[in-house]
Amino acid sequence: MPLPAPTVELVNAEDDEFDSNYQVVEEAIRQLISKFPHNTEISQVLLKVVLVNNLYGAGIPQKHVETVARHIAGLHIDAALAEGKTAIVDSIITCGGLKEKYFSFASKFCSWHNPTAYPMYDRNVDECLWSYNKQDHFTTYNRGSYSYVQFGAVVTAFRNFYGLNSVTFKDLDKFLWRQGEKLLAEKAERKRRAGDR
Repeated sequence: MPLPAPTVELVNAEDDEFDSNYQVVEEAIRQLISKFPHNTEISQVLLKVVLVNNLYGAGIPQKHVETVARHIAGLHIDAALAEGKTAIVDSIITCGGLKEKYFSFASKFCSWHNPTAYPMYDRNVDECLWSYNKQDHFTTYNRGSYSYVQFGAVVTAFRNFYGLNSVTFKDLDKFLWRQGEKLLAEKAERKRRAGDR
């Protein structure tokens, strides 16, 4: 079954649905970022890391949360975040002392500080982008093996291809996440049915 064409109207409808389901979560993170906009005090950064990680399911295990917060505080990223420099996301991903790379978390943390510059990455978004690209071939990329700069280029290509230039990254994030959630649920259901045979 073909995927629906991502129009501005469809994006807005999915955004409204997302907002109705996650209004309290969004407001909690928004308030904390507003109260502590800078990333120099470890305790303030730690609060933001915990909240974004837990409420957005970003996958950092509890034992690494403080290490990631200390890493972010040591990067002195505020000016670069304000400018929307995408290399900052990769700097957060590469956290000294940890072999794990928290790509999803880093994109979400940066997006919450500057939502116009940083699209969010996660499993749902990845599934949505991959599925639309298989259907409509809006760009060329290697799934799962790209840097944040390359991921941002894929999201931008998606936005340009479907004429969604008036849609912010934040609104596009919600659409991609909701569509990806549906696609993954359908894939799981097909797998379950195939296993029942």
